[in-house]
Amino acid sequence: MNNSSLPLISIALCPYNGCKYLRPQLDSLVNQTYPNLEISVYDDCSTDETPSIIQEYAKEFPQIKVHQNSRNLGYQENFSANFKACKGVLIAPSDQDDIWALDKIEKLYQILKDHILVYHDSELIDEKGKSKGIKMSTKLNFVSGMNPKSFLFFNCVSGHSMLFRKDLLDHIFPFPKKGFYDHWIAFVASHYGSIDYHQECLVKYRQHQHNLTDILGSKSKETKLQVTCSRIQRENDWLEICAAYEKQISGPGFANNLYAQGKNRDSNYFNFRFGYTIWKYQNDLLHIPRQKPKRRLGFAIRQIWGLKTKTLFK
Repeated sequence: MNNSSLPLISIALCPYNGCKYLRPQLDSLVNQTYPNLEISVYDDCSTDETPSIIQEYAKEFPQIKVHQNSRNLGYQENFSANFKACKGVLIAPSDQDDIWALDKIEKLYQILKDHILVYHDSELIDEKGKSKGIKMSTKLNFVSGMNPKSFLFFNCVSGHSMLFRKDLLDHIFPFPKKGFYDHWIAFVASHYGSIDYHQECLVKYRQHQHNLTDILGSKSKETKLQVTCSRIQRENDWLEICAAYEKQISGPGFANNLYAQGKNRDSNYFNFRFGYTIWKYQNDLLHIPRQKPKRRLGFAIRQIWGLKTKTLFK
C-alpha cells in the first residue's frame, strides 16, 4: 500500500509487566502491512523487563512512541490516557500478549468506509501459543449497524479487535468506573454511527490466568449463589451506567426503563416486567450469545426471580 494518501493510524499499546509475551506482539505490530502507523506505548510502571524490551524496539523502529507513566494508572485509565495522546485519525487498541495478523490493520481499514468502528473475529490460543480450536464467533454472534440495545447485557467487540475513528473520543470520556472500556466504546459508538465486522480471525487471542476477561468462563471459584449475586450486581451497575448516558444525550429511553424495571432484583422476590421486556426484545438484547431459543427463554425467566426468591432454593 502507498502511504502517501493513507491516514495515520495509531496503535495504542498499554503494557504492564508483560515481558513474557511482549516480543511476539511487538513483532506483529511493527511488521503490519499498513504503512502509515504510529505505535503509541504507555507503560504503566512495569517492574519486569517490559520497559527495556520496549526501548529496544523503539531504537530500531521510529514509529514506536514510548511514554513511561509516573504512577500506575491501571488498565482502564492507562488506555484512556493513551487514546488521548494518539495522533492518528484512527485508533486501534492493543493488548500486550496477543499476536496480530500482519495485514490486520490493512483489512480493517479496507472495510471501515463510513463506519465509526469496525472489528474482527479472533482465534483463541493458550499460554504457549497453541490454538484452542475456538474462535470468538464460536461463542458470540457479532453485531453490525446502529443498535445500542445489543450492548445492554453483552459485548462482542473486544478492544484488541477494534479500529475506531478518533472523533469517537469526544463521546467516550470519562470511562465509567465499572465495566470494561471496550464494552463502553461499543455501546457509545452505536449511538453515533454504524459499526461493522470482518469475519476473518485477525488476532491470536492468548488465554492465561492473568486475562482480565474470562471468555471461557473457567476462572470462577464462587458458589452458584455467589455467582448469581455477582452477576446481578454487574448487570445492574452496567444498566445504570447505560441509562445515565442515554439520559445525558437524548433523555430517558429504553435503557432507563429497563434499569428501572430490574434495579431492585437484589432485594426483592419478583421482577415480572423486567423478564417480560427482555423476552419481548430478545432479538436485540440476547442476540450476542450463541444459544438456542429455549435458552433465551430460560434467560428471560431467570430475570423474573429476584435474589430473595433465589436464596430460597440455594
